[in-house]
Amino acid sequence: MPIVRTTMRPDQPIEVDDIEAADLKAQGLLVEETPAPVVPPATAAPANPAKKTSTGAAGSKES
Repeated sequence: MPIVRTTMRPDQPIEVDDIEAADLKAQGLLVEETPAPVVPPATAAPANPAKKTSTGAAGSKES
């Protein structure tokens, strides 16, 4: 007997017989179990990211 999750109560698994599972699937009431997406490992950020600075008089602040 398969254990399924329905769209009405996706957090609650229920045990049904094969005929009922097929009927629920035909009606589109089953939550399809999808495998977790494969996420590539994160790349490390540069140790000292380049600072963006402006040169010239425009936009500079004087202390």
